Amino acid sequence: MAGRIPQHFIDELIARTDIVEVIGQRVPLKKKGREYAACCPFHSEKTPSFYVSPAKQFYHCFGCGAHGTAIGFLMEYDNLEFVEAVEELARMAGVEVPREQASDRGGAARSAPEHDLQPLRDLMQAAASFYQEQLRHSPQAVEYLRQRGLSGEIARDYGLGHAPDDWDALLQHLQAPEEQLVQAGLAIRNERGRVYDRFRNRIMFPIRNRRGQVIGFGGRVLGDGEPKYLNSPETPLFHKGRELYGLYEARQFNRRLDRLLVVEGYMDVIALAQHGIRNAVATLGTATTPEHLQVLFRTVSQLVFCFDGDRAGREAAWKALAVTLPFMQDGFEVGFLFLPEGEDPDSLVRAEGQAAFERRLDQATGISEYLIAELTRRHNVHTQAGRTHLATDAMALIGPMPRGLLRTALVEEVARLTHLRPEQLEGGQGTRIAAVDRRQQLRITPVRLALHALLHEPALADDDMPTDWLHTLDRPGIDLLLELIETIRREPHISPAVLLERYRGTEAGRHLQRIAAWQPPGFEGAAVARMYQDAMDTLRRQHEEQRLEALLHKADTEGLSEAEKRELRGLLERR
Repeated sequence: MAGRIPQHFIDELIARTDIVEVIGQRVPLKKKGREYAACCPFHSEKTPSFYVSPAKQFYHCFGCGAHGTAIGFLMEYDNLEFVEAVEELARMAGVEVPREQASDRGGAARSAPEHDLQPLRDLMQAAASFYQEQLRHSPQAVEYLRQRGLSGEIARDYGLGHAPDDWDALLQHLQAPEEQLVQAGLAIRNERGRVYDRFRNRIMFPIRNRRGQVIGFGGRVLGDGEPKYLNSPETPLFHKGRELYGLYEARQFNRRLDRLLVVEGYMDVIALAQHGIRNAVATLGTATTPEHLQVLFRTVSQLVFCFDGDRAGREAAWKALAVTLPFMQDGFEVGFLFLPEGEDPDSLVRAEGQAAFERRLDQATGISEYLIAELTRRHNVHTQAGRTHLATDAMALIGPMPRGLLRTALVEEVARLTHLRPEQLEGGQGTRIAAVDRRQQLRITPVRLALHALLHEPALADDDMPTDWLHTLDRPGIDLLLELIETIRREPHISPAVLLERYRGTEAGRHLQRIAAWQPPGFEGAAVARMYQDAMDTLRRQHEEQRLEALLHKADTEGLSEAEKRELRGLLERR
């Protein structure tokens, strides 16, 4: 097993990497002031909103929110794992990647993963090849696919296969270590310790990542067995809440992919492809997740969700709407297509054909129309209580949306329906509607402003400003701010990109990435140094208020020493 990549090597690699060169080899960049701009490679757009900063050595898209360092870009654009991205940067720099034995070295953030995943990737590819070969020798499986109207070309394009009705056919073929097979999700170990094939007597659907690597499988039973569909479990390679079946194939077939159709199952994707609709993807046995939406909107700007027209389908659509709204920036389009009773995409496209089905897609109900129609169906707008409930439910959904024309239009429409003013819905005076959770935004706090400033100009921390008082200030994020200040003072020449990479894979790292890409409202174009100074001044005042309250409490309960009395007088005078 390969050891961990030393942190100092990652720091040096980031420091010597030119992110403009890395991204420019993959995306055409144009100089724009001190930065470089392009149409974002992660979502469809006509006006450039993707910027690369050579000074800060990171990129940010103001359209879809994609952001990160050179390592992060390679992971997203080339769909590489962390180690692969580091190795690619090292190759470009002409250096070897050193390794060290994995150990707990301490520190706030360790970047490199514990495992080399290549053996698992090789195992999954070997399993896919085995299943594909077995399909050629299984008349029962071939006949099943033929009855479903699938051609050999579609089976080839999607890598369909067959798992034999045998307890250990795959195990015997691969001859791999049992622990590795279990870790890859290809085998199961029972309570008695026996290891056997997970998939038996099933049509096999390989699940590929965006690079076309097999990371998991779905299996459809032949006959009447249960469960009808079986997916790979969570593994180091496969996380079903983030992956979409058919996305790799859709991108391969459509070089200019504008719209994706989100359906429920493997066979829906395959059947639509058989009839010429090659832009369908399916979630893997889960409802649509925020991670799915991030992947989808980085690929296209138009989505159509396809659901059954029954009650269960309507409820699934409502959940998908709630997950989607926080991602609905201006320029994105989302529709909801409800199928006739008793139909699924497979049966409907076979009955109607490609042209008729695509007309249905074009006429799908827009997300705004669906939201308003469903709210008025669920609440009686002719009573005060109904309008109040509608307003509360509506703002719980609309609140997390990013600011823009779509959000404004929805708020105004809800205001019209509920006989309220838009500012009341947004939490102004005279309303009892709770303030909504804006998950797509960050609330301005002095800690976040200070972090934002340091992530753009780390040298701001390398000054003579005393910061000992921060250790006793009780505010969210203060420990992280202190950690950054102390790191910068130890390493005065550290770059923003190196700082961010130090925290990769941690909760603090995800928070810092958001803050680095954040544009604090009201601070656009403000001098970063002034922002940092104002934030630290505010924190100092908060510290003095906190200390003042503590001394006043102590004076009432225990009494103060002479030094504490002098400190209290000074604090009261400054107050």
